[in-house]
Amino acid sequence: MNRLILVFTIGLFACNSVTDKSKSASGKSVSKDSLTLTESQNSETPNQIQNKNCVRGKAKPIVNKSVYPKTTFVLQPDSLYGVESVTFDNGDKLTIKNWGCEYYVLTFRFETSRFQQDTTDLKYWFKTATELVIEILNGVDAPIDIKKGITQLKNHIDSDQPTNFKPLKLGEEIDFGGNEIRDFVSVDRIEKLTDKKYAVEISFAAGPL
Repeated sequence: MNRLILVFTIGLFACNSVTDKSKSASGKSVSKDSLTLTESQNSETPNQIQNKNCVRGKAKPIVNKSVYPKTTFVLQPDSLYGVESVTFDNGDKLTIKNWGCEYYVLTFRFETSRFQQDTTDLKYWFKTATELVIEILNGVDAPIDIKKGITQLKNHIDSDQPTNFKPLKLGEEIDFGGNEIRDFVSVDRIEKLTDKKYAVEISFAAGPL
């Protein structure tokens, strides 16, 4: 069967990037990924980059291990990027990418066999993404109001009616609050891994900080 790869980070239709429409210091619209790429190409050390260019602090785990004991957290050398992995009793897996520089970003990647549908059925997968996040809310403690983001995402999904001509899009940033600092959520990727296993990625971000 065809494998469609869609990344809340890389992609082709069903392969769209998480795009940040906010402006950089130069006034150009840039993606959160492009900011990361620019940093990695800089000849300075990660600590120098962090001190000079990055507003956000050290990445920290957000999963409550008393709720999900099968959890690991790995902090990368630059201290700005951390990866948290959770294995659930039902066999599903969750990877949380805690990253960003000018932005604070949490990207949740769920790998599950409980949901199956064509990867082009975005309404189905948007609803699945909200359901998967709601299931783990009691086990995470994040500096972003994820619950509020999910509420706004639900409203966005419900507005996807034929008469409104607003089709759902991967990577589309949906604002859910913030006056001085913008908060937004995006469903970034749906990926078919095996005959019955799929990956869904959803990001919650705040910034520019």
